[in-house]
Amino acid sequence: MRTFTVALIIALVAVLFAGGLYHAPRFLVYSTGCEKADAVVVLLGPDFRARHRHAKNLVYKGMADYLVIPAYGRTYKMELGEIKIVGRQPRKNLSRKSGNIQVPEYWEDTHLELLQAREIMADYGRKSAIFVSSPYHMRRIQMIVHKVFNSPHGLYFSPTPFEEGPVNLWELGASDWKKIYREYIKIVWFQLYSLWIK
Repeated sequence: MRTFTVALIIALVAVLFAGGLYHAPRFLVYSTGCEKADAVVVLLGPDFRARHRHAKNLVYKGMADYLVIPAYGRTYKMELGEIKIVGRQPRKNLSRKSGNIQVPEYWEDTHLELLQAREIMADYGRKSAIFVSSPYHMRRIQMIVHKVFNSPHGLYFSPTPFEEGPVNLWELGASDWKKIYREYIKIVWFQLYSLWIK
């Protein structure tokens, strides 16, 4: 009887583990349908070209008039069929200071980018946005956006289609698993330190 109980527990743990593995990439690749918004916000990362290309395409398709790259403090606006930088000079590069608040060293860079995006959007009177990043980054971005913007309304999430983010186990390579693992570590870290954010 005891052997049967141990075998049952092992089988149950194996099923839960397999289910977790199966759903791990799918959970990360978060997206929503997009509606016309005030701005497209593109976040920095290893394959920035793929993200930037998708963000510009959204602006050219008329999904937003503004394109914001918070890590570089740059804002662009669609004018007469061209995306042009707004103002004379781009804002300073991303720093650990948001407005008059010095943010802790342990906050994620993505969190800082989104704080800066909120500040830039407020400067230009923009409220709704489409957030663009790599497929596996989208769930964490969604979590941080809802904390930073404090509203689920008018916020959309569109992973770049120009960067692969397979979700089927048989399509995942070692580099994909590495990205997935790192994303979960970052999600856990954000969830932990966000407990102390008001």
